[in-house]
Amino acid sequence: MTKRVVAVVGAGPGGLSAAAVLKRRGYQPVVFERGRVGEFWRGQYDRLHLHTIRWLSNLPGLRFPRSEGKWVSRDGVVAHLERYVAHHRLDVRTGVEVRRVDRTPDGWRLETSAGSFDAWAVVVATGYNRVPVEPTWPGLDQFPGNITLGAHYKNGAPYRGRDVLVVGIGNTGAEIAVDLVEAGAGKVWLSYRTPPNLTTRDGPIPPPLLGILLRSFGASVEFGDRLMAYLQRKGGLHDLSEYGLPPSPRGVVTQMVRDDVIPVIDVGMIPLVRQRRITPVPAVERLEGKEVVLADGSRLTPDAVIACVGYRRGLEPLVGHLDILNERGRPVVYGGEAAPNAPRLYFVGYKNNISGMFREFGYEARDIARALKHA
Repeated sequence: MTKRVVAVVGAGPGGLSAAAVLKRRGYQPVVFERGRVGEFWRGQYDRLHLHTIRWLSNLPGLRFPRSEGKWVSRDGVVAHLERYVAHHRLDVRTGVEVRRVDRTPDGWRLETSAGSFDAWAVVVATGYNRVPVEPTWPGLDQFPGNITLGAHYKNGAPYRGRDVLVVGIGNTGAEIAVDLVEAGAGKVWLSYRTPPNLTTRDGPIPPPLLGILLRSFGASVEFGDRLMAYLQRKGGLHDLSEYGLPPSPRGVVTQMVRDDVIPVIDVGMIPLVRQRRITPVPAVERLEGKEVVLADGSRLTPDAVIACVGYRRGLEPLVGHLDILNERGRPVVYGGEAAPNAPRLYFVGYKNNISGMFREFGYEARDIARALKHA
C-alpha cells in the first residue's frame, strides 16, 4: 500500500474540501459516499439557503458563481458540489457505505458495502448533522395527529390551514416555522427548552464576519459575549419576553463553547413573533391523546407536530471502538490533530463555528495536509 492513499468518508463539502486539498498536495484521495454527492443537502427543506454570505462560503480551489446571489440556495450548494468533483477530478465512489474503520500495521482498513479498502490515512467527514434525534415524549404513540421529523420536512404545502407545533428553536425549527406561516398554516407554535440567542443575517456586521474578526483579534469569550449582547440590544433582539420568548441565559459565545449551540440567525421569525403569527411556548413534557402538555402545564391541540430536536453525529459504528469520541459522540480531535492511539485518522466538520462551517472546511483540510506531510 502506498503512503499516498487517503480514504475520505463522506462526499459533502467537508470531505470534498479535504480530498481537493490533499490531491493538490500530491496524495491520492478516494472518497466514499453512501448516497450521492451532497446527499445531506439534497434532503433538506426547499427554502434552505446558506446563512453565510456566498463569498465567505467558498471551498478550496473553486468559488461559488456570482449567479448564486448573496445567500446560496440548497440546490445551488448541490450543483456546486457536483461541479467541484468535476473541477478537481476527484475519485468519488457513490453508493458505497463505510461501516467500520480499523487499524492495520501499515495504516487503516475500511469495511465498506463494496468490500475492504486499505488506506495509509483516513479523513472522516460524514457530517455534523448526520442522524436526526427521535423525540421520546411520553404518550407519543397515542397522538392521533401527524408527527414529522424536521429532517423530513420539505415545505409548508401539506400544512395549509392546519395548526402546527414546531418543537425546537434552533435554526431549522425557526425557519420551518416561518415557512409554515408563509404557506398558510393556521396557528404556528414554536416550542423551546432553553431560550436561544438571536441574531440577524443582514445586520451591519453579518455573524460569520463578526466571528472571523473576533478570532482574528484573539478576543476572549467574555469580550465576544459583551459585543454580541450590544449588537443584540441595538437590533432589539435581546428580549422578546412580552411575546413569550425570554432572553437566553448565556451569551452567544459562551453558549457556543459550553453547549455547542450556535445562535439562531433570523430569516423572518422575529417579525412574525412580534406580529403574533408565531407563538413561542415552553418545552413539551408529554402527549395526552390529542393534547400536547407543555412544561408550564398549558395544553395545545395541534393538528401536526414537527420535531426539530437535534441531530447526532452517528460516528459510533464507524469509529466508536477506537476510543476517540467524547461523551457527546463527537471526536476528541479536529482538523490536523490526530489522537495518539489513532495516528493519521482525521475529522472534518465536527466543530460549530459562528464564522461558518463552509469556510472552516478549507482550514481544516489544509491543516490535515500539513499534518500528513510530517506523519
